[in-house]
Amino acid sequence: MKRSMKLTLFPLLGLAIIFIGIFIYKGQTKKVDIDEINDESQILSDTLMSKEDMKEDLDYLVETLKNVHPKALHGLSEEQNNIVKSSYVEIEKPLKAGEFYFVINEIACSFKDAHTSLYLYENDDDKVIDLPKVWLNDGMYISEDLQELKKGDKIESIGGKTPDELLEELSKIIPAENQQWVRIEGNSALTKEPYLNYLGLIKDSKVDVELLRDGKIVNMEIPLIESKYSAIKALNQDSAEKDWVKYNINKENSLGIFTLNQCTNNDYYKNVLNDYFEDVQKNKIDNIVIDLRKNTGGDSSVTDEFLRYLDIDKYKSYGSKIRFSEEVKKQRGETSIIKYIKNKSKEVENIKVDDEELIFKGNIFVLTSPITFSSGNWFSVIFKDNKIGTIVGEPTGNQPSSYGDILGFQMPNSKFIFTVSYKKFTRPDISKDDENCLEPDIIVYTTIDDILNDRDPQMEKVLEIIKNNKM
Repeated sequence: MKRSMKLTLFPLLGLAIIFIGIFIYKGQTKKVDIDEINDESQILSDTLMSKEDMKEDLDYLVETLKNVHPKALHGLSEEQNNIVKSSYVEIEKPLKAGEFYFVINEIACSFKDAHTSLYLYENDDDKVIDLPKVWLNDGMYISEDLQELKKGDKIESIGGKTPDELLEELSKIIPAENQQWVRIEGNSALTKEPYLNYLGLIKDSKVDVELLRDGKIVNMEIPLIESKYSAIKALNQDSAEKDWVKYNINKENSLGIFTLNQCTNNDYYKNVLNDYFEDVQKNKIDNIVIDLRKNTGGDSSVTDEFLRYLDIDKYKSYGSKIRFSEEVKKQRGETSIIKYIKNKSKEVENIKVDDEELIFKGNIFVLTSPITFSSGNWFSVIFKDNKIGTIVGEPTGNQPSSYGDILGFQMPNSKFIFTVSYKKFTRPDISKDDENCLEPDIIVYTTIDDILNDRDPQMEKVLEIIKNNKM
């Protein structure tokens, strides 16, 4: 899977999910640059659109989805057709561009494919609320001290709606395959005016937030401010990830930790990877960890490159289902007489590195989280389905068998950009094809206490396993 998005760093996960480019996933790396699609800027959210302009955009979206997406090979489902019909009724009157976005966004979301997305960009003049938060498995919490907000406060409601109610409503307007990804994307959406307004959370240019602090309810009003004045935005910029691939060696526990926060199979990655296994060999390390907890994707071939250092002769890789169309021919130059081709999963020969001393034969652990997505998820699934390593952490952010390899489009009037998958990738263990996330072998959730006490529960679990195995 070759899709990449930049996310804020843990424990600030989800404060500002910023799309900086999308990598499509196929046999060879190919980058889809949103800026290249964006011939003209998206119109401002408060621009009033005519019925005729909206109809033209809506027609274009529906026809493109029908022509390209594998799920629409035999047409739209009854549920999807009903959503489309309702959308045409909604545009019988002029709407603001921001309102029109949510009308047509429901159509894209109906595919339940996180790679098929309609983008709503923001600029510095757009309104936001400063509400630093983290949405964990057991609830939503304030993640940073900011003015009267205290790190660790539990959010009981936003605009009068509980996190569970918000999760249900966000599931309808965020393209996702599971609730983990809705929480990741929704965490950012719940700071932005268009989403807050659509969900009915704004009152008098403020959002009411109910917090639980030291067993007592605290009520606050968070004002809308321009994005350029947001303290959260400044904080995210200061904490931008630089070392997207790195490692460290823990000699005491005979552990080598390899951190990969994006999937980019370039010379830098290969050099760091080789240095890592040289140090693993030099220090006689028995256990390695591949940390994919912040990895939202990129080029799936990083997995193949990593496997070259492992004592594996063959492994089973992904299968695929490819839908060919005029759009695919135009953007990729790919065509076929057969409009839909199925490629079964097959065994792949592992081309090991030449230096046999670098081949690792010890214990392998892979760490995952809800942020683990696309090629990061692919990496984890290969290790899980081939029983190469033990998966530790939280369920991932997208399905192990999922749609992807995207084409990019821009609407003629609103200039909204959207992407559409034209392939489905099927995991090696096809018996688990219907699972909506990768379930770790050992589930370890992050709690607010972990964040407040700067603990790493997943790594602590790995160390516990290693120490118990030594006994």
